[in-house]
Amino acid sequence: MIPKIEISDEMRARIIDKAGHMGDEVGAVLWACCPATYVAICEAFKSEGIELFPPDVQEMITQGMMGLHGGVGMTGVGTCGAVTAATFVISYVVGVTKEDLAKDGNVNYAPSIPAVQSVIGGFEEDYGAIDCLRVRYNRVQRAYDLTDPDARLMEILFSVMENEKCGMAHPSYDCGRDQCPPVRGARYACDEICDLLNMEPAERLVLPEHLRGIGPQEMGPKVEKVAALMKELGVTRPKSKISYREYRRLKQEGKQAVIDSRICGTCGVPDKDK
Repeated sequence: MIPKIEISDEMRARIIDKAGHMGDEVGAVLWACCPATYVAICEAFKSEGIELFPPDVQEMITQGMMGLHGGVGMTGVGTCGAVTAATFVISYVVGVTKEDLAKDGNVNYAPSIPAVQSVIGGFEEDYGAIDCLRVRYNRVQRAYDLTDPDARLMEILFSVMENEKCGMAHPSYDCGRDQCPPVRGARYACDEICDLLNMEPAERLVLPEHLRGIGPQEMGPKVEKVAALMKELGVTRPKSKISYREYRRLKQEGKQAVIDSRICGTCGVPDKDK
């Protein structure tokens, strides 16, 4: 648990500015939003004598975040790595422990709220998305699955041809990288973390009133009767594996429509062809 640290407005401004510069520098070297954002946040606070993680731990986490580049594993289908890293550090500073969750499962909202109001809100406003493919497409009208070598080549080619848009080009390019995700993610996270560090540890766990008392410990016993009634009415989830597309059809058209839409029905041929 990180204790309360008094951070003045002047220090906050320096930390945020440093985070932006580090996100720029490290992002251009690593071409990886997640570890670049994480390093930028850590180094920004370290520049003011605030060590969020011991050096060896910071290096291990940086290595682990390499696989979260490009959404997840460079596929683009997951959350932008800058959002992931920023949320990770915010969650760490909030400091929810296993013991906290054992007492109140609802406290897992505590790190989510500052992440939403700062990083996720900022990315939605800046890029219109938080997932990797849409963030990249909305920024530069290009979004590739980087596990494809040909796509990787196109990404590099594009970054050289139009480096003013790319924001992850070689450090020697004067491309205005201020708009790239590691810069924005590191800045948003540092701003929020400054607020959190100015609080006592216990204050960071306090939930808004509308989220209090709805954890599993409080709600579990109260909903048992409702759950029993729903089962009696047959309001349950499908027991077999089902795709999202089929689930949507199930909700709209019923079980028979799902069976009819399958090439082999439930166990051989569609019921309608029997």
